[in-house]
Amino acid sequence: MDLIDQAESILQQLFTAIKQYPREKEDISIFNVIRDEYDKIEDEKMRRIVGMCLAAIEDHEGSDLTELSTKSYGVADGNLDAPVLTIDNGLGSFIKQIVNRHNLPVELNTIVTHIEISNQSNGIVHISTLDGRHYSSKYVLITIPLGCLKARSIVFNPSIPDWKLLAVDKMGFGLLNKVFLQFSSIFWEENLQNIDIITNHYYQFYICMPESCILVLYAAGSYAREFEQYTDEETVQTLVTSLGRIYPLMTDPIKWLVTRRAHDPYACGSYSNFAVGADLETVKELARESHDGGVHWAGENTNYSGSIGYVDSAFESGQREAKYIQEKLKQS
Repeated sequence: MDLIDQAESILQQLFTAIKQYPREKEDISIFNVIRDEYDKIEDEKMRRIVGMCLAAIEDHEGSDLTELSTKSYGVADGNLDAPVLTIDNGLGSFIKQIVNRHNLPVELNTIVTHIEISNQSNGIVHISTLDGRHYSSKYVLITIPLGCLKARSIVFNPSIPDWKLLAVDKMGFGLLNKVFLQFSSIFWEENLQNIDIITNHYYQFYICMPESCILVLYAAGSYAREFEQYTDEETVQTLVTSLGRIYPLMTDPIKWLVTRRAHDPYACGSYSNFAVGADLETVKELARESHDGGVHWAGENTNYSGSIGYVDSAFESGQREAKYIQEKLKQS
């Protein structure tokens, strides 16, 4: 049995331990469930191979294994068969098509700062923006990222109920940053789809785009948070150094782009996941209407009947709430 086969066998044992964790026990992190078995791996090369495979979970969820729920492992994927799909010119083009097709009145560069719900019988919702504009409506649908809710980016009056804030704080919110490196020519094998590098501290996952001479690094969890403390130049130099050990003839990149989603005030991270203690009931609380039905909630973190953390999740939750509000308006 070669190293890869042995690694797969060990991983199957670890995943079995995760899936068979007793439902009646208190939730703990995935790391705590597998730690003892992982520590038994004596061969350093084997330990690194298994560790790299486990790091792929962190990359997918945007959080470290020490933060992720054991009891809710796998729930976030819902019934998705093929979770990876790219759209030409980005997801923004998809949104523009919807807006143009239905002639939707979208207000760009409009930063909502306050939402006030009247206690009168008409229950009008008043919305205020950073540039002093004001809007009024019968209902409001909140779709801002969970990270912004955690940061209390919008002031509500009356305040968001304690039961919902508890769910906001309990649900996990991952961080996935990307570093795009463009070179004058490719120095890696043209048929490669991925390049995975094991360093002394982190596992580095690159997506190869040979047609554009680009490598894209995916960095998640604590790795991504650490990157955000460095300048672009420091980050790029770190990656060039690690790549250079494999490809000594490589050239320096001619362009680069480094994302910092945790420092983006309109995101405060990337997407939700099930932190220790969070479950589908947490998601249902995030989706539950508040303020006597005046405030509705959607977004990928509220999609309790499907996947969590995907574009599909946000889209499905928006459809759910739009239909619900439409029915309420018909009955009023």
